[in-house]
Formats: sequence, structure tokens, C-alpha cells
Amino acid sequence: MTESIPAGVRRLPRFLTASLAREVGILLSLSVMFPFMIHVIPVPGDSQLGPRLLPMFYAPLLAVLWGHRRSAVTVALLAPWLNWALTSHPAPPGAVVMMIELLGFVLVMRTLLAGMGAHWFLAGPAYFSGKAAAVLVTTLFPALIGGRAALEWAAQSVAVGVPGISILLLINWLGLRLYPPGPAGGGPMAA
Repeated sequence: MTESIPAGVRRLPRFLTASLAREVGILLSLSVMFPFMIHVIPVPGDSQLGPRLLPMFYAPLLAVLWGHRRSAVTVALLAPWLNWALTSHPAPPGAVVMMIELLGFVLVMRTLLAGMGAHWFLAGPAYFSGKAAAVLVTTLFPALIGGRAALEWAAQSVAVGVPGISILLLINWLGLRLYPPGPAGGGPMAA
């Protein structure tokens, strides 16, 4: 049975379809699972692997590489809060900063893919752009990072996160190699 729509009335696009809800659910599950798996790895002393390996970026990166823009943005907005609700990490100020970093990462990654095409190194500039967005916000609201200087905080987190940036570049390269983008630059060719 089809609906008739009166002339001159436009139908609004639906944001949350069943397929999008399933995709976001899977990506959010991965966004919780990756950090959880990394945090259960035993490490000496009080060192943390999360800031070193950047597991929160993996699922949004995959979503962007596969051309799922809405899912990537949704995961960037929700993943830090879901992690906080389930594991109490990161704390709410850190979740705000992580959300800004992830959102900047996803938006710049998508822009770079659309403007430059698919390249193995795009996760690097996207990560630094997300960090720059976080620096802007933490400069205005230093309480989000414990009152520290924003540039000092960013420099330290980039230095600590070098292994994670390398992993993002590896995921970027593998994602493009194993699932090359489709004809219009969106989504894998195999999909």
C-alpha cells in the first residue's frame, strides 16, 4: 500500500532507518569494545594504554573510510558518553574533550576523502585537526583538562599518542587496501 503525498508537500528524509540503527549499534559496540580490550591488557605501574593506542578513534575511522558519514558523526558524539556510562572512563570533562576530538577527526577525515580522494595517510592530518579543535575548546574552558595550558596538554597527548597515530595510519591503509572506496568516493567497492 503506498501513501499519497499532496502536491507541493515534500517528504522529510528519515534520519534513523533500521539499517542506520544497526550500523550505529555495531560501531558503538566496537567503540566500547576496543578501549575495554586495551584497558584489560596488563601494563606495569599506573601507565595507561588508552592515551597511547587511541582505541576510541578506530570505529569512527572505519565508518568514515566505508563512506558512512552519519554513522561516523553519531559514533563520534555518543561513544565517549557510552564509554563513561559503562566503564566510568573517560570522566565527563574528558568525555567532552574526546567528543570534540572525535567529531573534528571525523569531519576532517570526510572532508579530506571528498577533496583529495582516498589516501593512506589521511588519518594523520584528521587526528591533528581533531586535536586542534580540542585545543580551541580547552583554551576557552581549561577546566576540561584540569586547568592546564591547552598547548602543553596537546603536545603531551600527541607525544604519548604516537603509537596510536601509527595504528590509525595502519588502519587507514588497511581499510583502503582491503575495502577500496566505491565510484563516488563513498563506501567500499566490495559493499
